[in-house]
Amino acid sequence: MGEIYEDRRQEPRFTTAGKYRLETARSGSVEGRILDLSLNGAMLERSSKVELPAGTRHRIALEFTGQPPFHGDALLVYAGNDRIGIEFYDMDTKNFSALSALIESLTRANR
Repeated sequence: MGEIYEDRRQEPRFTTAGKYRLETARSGSVEGRILDLSLNGAMLERSSKVELPAGTRHRIALEFTGQPPFHGDALLVYAGNDRIGIEFYDMDTKNFSALSALIESLTRANR
């Protein structure tokens, strides 16, 4: 049986291609592909078996082709075998503007 998952998303998510780097206190960094993105968070591919407990906070960098990279702090809300779910919790104005511009371009592309 599949498990019941409460979908707490408040913003639409968009499938997108990008890369992330999540800084961890114990193991350096974890890198992989961004599977989907919203203004509030992202679902990330997990290719590493580094221990990442839900509820921990990490520094994250997101990179997309044709966009400046942006950085922020992320709360790990889901850590499965092959996916990581994060919520953004702190991002300066410059990086939030870059994220907002990317979300706006994805919104226009999906209309």
